[in-house]
This record gives sequence, structure tokens and C-alpha cells, in this order.
Amino acid sequence: MTATVPRALRGRSPVRLGPVGRRRLLRTVVALAVAVVPACIALVVVFDELLRDAGRPDLTQGLTSGVVYVLAMVSASVVGAGLVLHRPRHPVGWLFLGLGTLQAVGPALTGYAAYGAIARPGSLPLATMAGLFADSVFVLWFVSIALVFHLTPDGRALSPRWAWAARATVGAGLLSVALVFLTPSHAEPPLEGLDNPLAAGGAVADVLDIARSVAVILTGAGLVVAAVSLLVRFRRARGTARQQLLWLAPAAVLIPVLVAASFVASYLRSQAVLDVVAGLFVVLLPIATALAITQYHLFDVDRILSRALTYALLTAVLAIVYVVVVVAVGAAAGGSQLSAVVATLAAVSVAGAARRRLQDAVDRRFNRRRFDAVRMVRHFVRAPEPGVSVEDVLRQAAGDPSLRVAYWVDGRREWVSGDGRPAAELGADDVVLAGHDRTIARVGAGPEVPPGLLRAVVTEARPELDNAGLRAAVALQLVEVRESRARIVSAADASRREIERNLHDGAQQHLVALAVKLGLARRLADGDTAALLDELRTDVQETLTQLRELAHGIYPPLLREHGLGEALRTAAARAVRPTTVDVATARRFAPGAEAAVYFCCLEAMQNAGKHAGDGASVTVHVGETDAGVEFEVSDDGAGFDPAVAGESHGFVNMRDRLGSLGGRLTVDSGPGRGTVVRGTLPV
Repeated sequence: MTATVPRALRGRSPVRLGPVGRRRLLRTVVALAVAVVPACIALVVVFDELLRDAGRPDLTQGLTSGVVYVLAMVSASVVGAGLVLHRPRHPVGWLFLGLGTLQAVGPALTGYAAYGAIARPGSLPLATMAGLFADSVFVLWFVSIALVFHLTPDGRALSPRWAWAARATVGAGLLSVALVFLTPSHAEPPLEGLDNPLAAGGAVADVLDIARSVAVILTGAGLVVAAVSLLVRFRRARGTARQQLLWLAPAAVLIPVLVAASFVASYLRSQAVLDVVAGLFVVLLPIATALAITQYHLFDVDRILSRALTYALLTAVLAIVYVVVVVAVGAAAGGSQLSAVVATLAAVSVAGAARRRLQDAVDRRFNRRRFDAVRMVRHFVRAPEPGVSVEDVLRQAAGDPSLRVAYWVDGRREWVSGDGRPAAELGADDVVLAGHDRTIARVGAGPEVPPGLLRAVVTEARPELDNAGLRAAVALQLVEVRESRARIVSAADASRREIERNLHDGAQQHLVALAVKLGLARRLADGDTAALLDELRTDVQETLTQLRELAHGIYPPLLREHGLGEALRTAAARAVRPTTVDVATARRFAPGAEAAVYFCCLEAMQNAGKHAGDGASVTVHVGETDAGVEFEVSDDGAGFDPAVAGESHGFVNMRDRLGSLGGRLTVDSGPGRGTVVRGTLPV
């Protein structure tokens, strides 16, 4: 025989869920597990009513006597749900979720068995089996609690030997539950009259009964061993890990004692004592874990719990508002629909403010870091400080100096930084802030910043991020204008260099050759012809000199080959006024930066030659600072009043040239006190 694959399934790959699908499946499973608790409580109430109707009120359980159990199952489910949603791979979350489910299922199955097997035998299917399982489910509580002790806080046992102890506890617990279905029932009230039809008889029954008792005792011993493992872990822990286990250590001491006390109470058939001690040991661990989470961030799920608590309180507040308004308006307006409409409007109107206040109150108690961060950002939004950017505040609030902010420029369809520069690629964990019709900004931080904290501060900083985004769009335009100006200046300099090279390699070489030929011709001539040739040769040499000076003014080869020092000293040698040059750096800068400094100094020297007056001298200084290169051209001449003379075309050219490269130019002058031209240029 050979196996065949159905045609419809051929070629199909197994269905694999993506991250979103797995997240939805996880939430669905958690929601179902949590929903088991109220469903089972409702079943207990239903079966109590059925038992009273059947004339057996003695079999009812009642909720008032099981308040501690209800608290235990609710606390275990809440802690488990929060941990599973935040860290689904951590086994302790699933153990708490299972513990809450087992604690809820037990009473529901007890009511089912009491009605279907004792009050009305045969009225419900498998009622006896349900009663047997319900009577033994406490062993599975032991197993769950023992595993929580073994696997807290990192999800691993202390060592392989401790791991084997955990496996032995699980095996003993499962064996004891299995043997319940093969041995005569020893159920506690209200199921003490339960009769197991599958129980073996004779000596076999005795052996299985002893085996079951041994398995239960071994499970209890396993719980004690697990508690010891947590105490050993607590003794070895240091710092935060020790504080996290601080709340669980007392539980590890008390729970085995309470379990032993519950066995004694059960043996003595003291139901009141059994209810108290059993209730305490099932509720102690979830409460201790919750305290460790809220106080010392055990499992790092305090944010989820705080958010859940906020919405739970918000729901209660809105419900109270709704009920109060319905009652008040209903009393005034009668039984019309007006009361419901007014109550709905009232609840909606207070929802936003109530949520913020409740979240603040919960964060102040359970998530102090988030509370302080949000308060810092909120204070800045209300009263921005001069010289402090929203990026600085976000970095301080999140405690991450590497936090980065980018703004979306919708018209350009690109992300830019606050100064208009292109931003880095979008990170997978970046928080994107969007309005109802547009994207505003995105904020990324390091892994040490919790995503919830980052989202909270970004949401709180929305008004300032919106304003900063508008400024970034303007900065982007300024950057583009500056780059455009730089390209124009660079093109002009390139054209200057090309003209200088063409003059040097073309017209200048022809004039040199012409002068040489005229000299040779002069040797062969005499009389008037010789005199004319001498005159022509002199004219050619003067033209060659003028051409060289013109070429130097366009783009001096000295600047290209030897830098600012040689070029400025050569220019000073040809200056009209006595000029001293002091270049305090031998560093070569970018060609565009050197050309900008050279031509600005040259323009200032020429202005001094024209307007400083006779007897004036000029000093040129070029230096280097941390910010870049700086220069100063000063003279002791006549000076001028800038308010009267205005700004000449030369100054405008200098500003444009420096501005295209991010530099600045200042002019300080006054009648009778000379002129100082200063420029700075980042390099």
C-alpha cells in the first residue's frame, strides 16, 4: 500500500502565519483563557441554582465562601495574560494563565458533577469523570506553582539537576491525576458521595490507591524542592535581580507550609481551616509576583499592567458617569430616550480627560519613568525654553542621547532632519507620528528605551514636533538655495581656472613666441627697421605682462599650486597700499574654500587701495579655528559710514561667495578709524 496526496493539496505549502497573524492568534488564545474565569464563575452560580431546585442545597458551593479562590484565579489570569502578551516565549506567563484556568475549571466541574452525578444522576454526560478530575485538580496547581518557582525569573531552571526535579514533579502530578480515574473515589465535600465506575477492585485497587497517595506526596515534595530552588536563586542573586525575587522569597517559604497545613486540615476533615489555608497558598504566589512586577519590574510587564489598570478604571468611571446621568436625567425627564443620549454625551465628553488623569495616576504609582518623561515633555510643550529644541527634550526624557528625529516634508516626499538635511533610513522600531491627513515625524531610539515610553513622549510632544517639522521644511529650502549658490560659485571658479589655463597655454605662449621671433628679426635688421622691431618687441612684452596679471586676477596658479600664503603674499606685492600678510596656517583647504578666502581678501585689499587714502596701510591675517578658516583684512585709512555709504557690490559678492559655503562676512568701519573686514568659513 502506498500513501497518496489528494490532488487539491498537491503543490500547496503549509500555512504559515506572519507576525500580525501570530499576534492575533496569541491575543485570541489569551482572551479565551481569561474568559474561562468569568464563564466558570457563572457556571458555579447556575449549578447552585439547579441544585437548589433539585432539593440539594447542601451540594451548593456559593461564591461568598470562595472569595479568596476568585481572587486567586483572577490575579493568576491577569498576571499570566500580561506576561504572555508581552513575552510569549516566557513559560511562566503560560503557567500563570494555566493556573488561573485550572483554578476556575475546578469549581465549575464540581458543580457539574454534583448536579449530574449526585443530585440528578445520569442527567449530564461524564459527570462522574468531571467530578473525579475536579477533586484532583489541586495537584496540577502544585505542579504549576512548582514550575513557576523553578523558572522564575529567566525561564530556565537553576541547573540540569534542578530541571530533573521539575520534570519529576510534573510526572508525579500527572500520574496522580491519571490514577484518580482508576481508584475508588475519596472526594471531598460536596462530592464525597461520588462513585467511580472505572475503579479497580481487590488488591489492585489497594496498590493503585497507595501509588496515587505516593504520587500526591511526591508532587507536594516537588513543590517544596521548587520553593528551595527559588530561595537558592534568591541567595545567589545580586542587585536588581535580588530585589525582583524579594517578594517571591516569602511566598516560597509560606506556600509549602500552607500546603502541608491543607493536607492536615483535609485529613482532620476541617473544611473551614482547609478553605483558609488552601485559599492562601493559591492566592499568595500571583499576588507576590504582581508586587514584584510593579515594584521592581519583574518580567518587565509593568507597563502592560498599568495600561490595563488604566482602562479598567476608565471603564468604571465612564460606567458610573453613565449610570448617574441616566438616573438623574431619567428622574427629571421621565422614561424617555433623552436620559440615555445625555448620559452617552456626558461619558464621551469626560473620556479623554479622565483617561489622561487616570494614566498619570497609574504611571505615578506603577511606571514612574514614564510619568516623569511625559511630564518633562508636557512642561516643554506648554512653555518652550529658548535655545532648547524638542529633540533635546525627547533625548533627555527618554534617557537616550542617541535618539534621532526626522520630519516628513510632504511636498518633497522625503524625510529630513531638523536642519533640512536628508535623514537616515527609517528604522524598523521607529515611532511614526501622524495626523489625520499627513505624516508629521518619526522618532527612533536605542533598544534600551521601551517602545511604550517612546510612543508616550512622542505623542505628548506632537505640537512641538509639528512646529519643528515646518521649520525643517523651511530649512530644507535654505539648504537647497545654499547648495545652488555653491554650485554657481564653483562653476564660476571652474570657469576662471579654465580661462587662466587657456590664456597661459594659448595666447601667452603665442606672445612669447612672437617676442622671440621679433628679437631674432631685430638681429637681421638695421636702421629704422631695427628701431621698429625693437618697439614692436617692447609692445609684445608689455602685452604679455598685462596678460599674466590678468590671468593671475582670474585664478592665480600660485593659489592652486601653493595655497593661500603664497597667493596672498604675491597679491600683496602688487597692491597699491603697503600690505602685510600673515597666514598662520599651512593647511590646504578645499579648492572652493581657498578660492573664497583668496578672492574676498583680494577684494578687500582692492577696496582699501581705492578708498583708504594716501598713507594708509593694509594688514591681512588668515588663521584656522575649531569652526574652520577665518580671515581679516584691516586698514588704518579714512574708513566710511556704513549707514551712509550702504553696501557696495564688492561686499555683496563677498557675502554671496562665503554664504554659498556656509560662511559669514562682517564689515566694521567708521569715518576716521579705518575698515576691518572679517570672514569665517566652515571647513
